[in-house]
Amino acid sequence: MHSVLGLLLLLLTLLLPLAALLARLPGKITIWSAGLFVLTLIQVILAGFSRSVPFLAALHPSNAMLLFGLNVILIIQGWQMMEKKSPEMEQALTAQALHNRRTRHRVPLEINLATGGYLLYTFISVSVLTLFFLNRNDVVNAVKALNPDFSQREIDGSVFSIQVIVVGAHIFFGTCAACLAFLIRTGKNWVRIASSVVAGLAVLEICYEWLSPTDVPAVLAPNQRIYAVFVQILMTLMVLSCVALQWIPQTSRKFITAQERPIS
Repeated sequence: MHSVLGLLLLLLTLLLPLAALLARLPGKITIWSAGLFVLTLIQVILAGFSRSVPFLAALHPSNAMLLFGLNVILIIQGWQMMEKKSPEMEQALTAQALHNRRTRHRVPLEINLATGGYLLYTFISVSVLTLFFLNRNDVVNAVKALNPDFSQREIDGSVFSIQVIVVGAHIFFGTCAACLAFLIRTGKNWVRIASSVVAGLAVLEICYEWLSPTDVPAVLAPNQRIYAVFVQILMTLMVLSCVALQWIPQTSRKFITAQERPIS
């Protein structure tokens, strides 16, 4: 239950810097919000090191104190911003509103579908992480069964390698998908290029996961491997479809071209 709560908080803290960017909040608040997400990510990772790397797991409560302090800072800054808006902020908000009115273009259906696809990808990543943490003991037992001659230290090392691959990959690509879900709606060409790079990395990571010496699928029971294959194929097709929806449809290309065109 503690692991599930950590993953839920990780997802919620990811929304903070995204909301700050969309709301055009001051850069300091956006940076602090991103820092909160990074510390929460570290907190989740440290919790998984309780057996494999105990000295790192010992930093779990210390990092929790940093999280508490950063939350207090964000609350104070948010309260001060609500109490008083600087003239510079008022001018920036007015200029941004004027710019939005002049450059407003309706987001096409294809971009909306890509947004939904990225959000669904993020949800699946969080679900996979939750199941992995809930079934961590099964992974340990599977490694022991596959390697009966391993010492406890070697078993912990193998479990740690599997944990880094699975947890690291899903956190990285889930975070990228959540960010891209909002960024593609800005119509920037660099976002389209970045999403293509992320899709390529996701495909390479899945190939590595199944072909590496760590042999991640081997820790699954035979009747569970088909589900793992299905989920990974689904996630691969999903991220590739999101990229295709940005490059192929004419409406998407026109949307990005219109947003990139400078205002005369």
